[in-house]
Amino acid sequence: MANQPTIVVDTYGGNAAPDAILAAAARQSLVGKAQLLLVGDAAELQRRLAGLSYDPMRLRIVGAPAPYPRQTGDALAATQAARAALPVALGLLVDGEGDALVTAAPPGVAWQLARETLASVVPGVAPALASVVPTLPRSSGDDPFALVLDVSGEAAATAGQLIAFAVMGAAYAKVVSGVRQPQVSLLSTGLGLEEGPPAVVAAHRALKRIAGFQFVGNVRAVDIPRGYADVVVSGGYTGHAVRGLLEGLADLTIDAARYAWKSKVTWRAGLRLLSPGVGMLKRVSEFKEYGGSPLLGLDRLVLVANPDSSEAALANAIRLASKCVRHGLRDEIARQLEATRELWQEEGA
Repeated sequence: MANQPTIVVDTYGGNAAPDAILAAAARQSLVGKAQLLLVGDAAELQRRLAGLSYDPMRLRIVGAPAPYPRQTGDALAATQAARAALPVALGLLVDGEGDALVTAAPPGVAWQLARETLASVVPGVAPALASVVPTLPRSSGDDPFALVLDVSGEAAATAGQLIAFAVMGAAYAKVVSGVRQPQVSLLSTGLGLEEGPPAVVAAHRALKRIAGFQFVGNVRAVDIPRGYADVVVSGGYTGHAVRGLLEGLADLTIDAARYAWKSKVTWRAGLRLLSPGVGMLKRVSEFKEYGGSPLLGLDRLVLVANPDSSEAALANAIRLASKCVRHGLRDEIARQLEATRELWQEEGA
């Protein structure tokens, strides 16, 4: 057990808190690949654990001074709970008691508190919130997802920050997805070298000089689902908007298929003929089940799961956090950033 990662689990986050995350943690404790620290109302968690199967040797409760929201979807209560509980959870990382944090708290709150509490993995590098989005299959790997970063909603990035984001995203693709030579791209308004904002043009020139991944140039937002790259790099505001649009389109497509199935017999017959393709689209579109959006560039890993995450998705988030720690994601990111320091510093990271 000594060499197993310790994952801190925020039991307040998510619309189904604490039941979904508690059930996911109990299930993962039986798998036996990580130690779990549950941050929450100690008495309430102990009471609810009595009805679950779990390994008490791998699961420990750390009390936090906050009540659980009484109603699902109460955004104000969820934010208040996050602001009370996340400092406790992040404090466990700072004190070295935990290696990574899994939370389904409101992403903006988690992003803000993590940046304020944790140090950078390499001084001078801004953190980036990454997200997985569904794509068509790619030649570089089996995962039908691309990693898009930054999606934090922050202001436009400098050229140096875009370079650092590319390096971190490529390191994540190598460690987590097993892609030896990740294909990395820049989100821009056009495919040409000189197209896009000045920061994108400058980053484009610099990224062509970096070994360790395959820089495939610019992509447009419409190209992301086509699977042109494993990693798509953007400024935080643009990335946030693009991610939201892609999530909305995926949800709309599935909802439209469900409506067609219920509405007319002829439409239902057509969907039966298309069922293999619709089924694949449904599986790919459910990328909320992937686990979580990693916050890269900090000295401890934070995974932010979707607030609507199911028990299965939260279990995936815990597994993903454990995998990142076991495979040395933080150290790999630090090595790659140090190796490219001259470039991203030169461009003003």
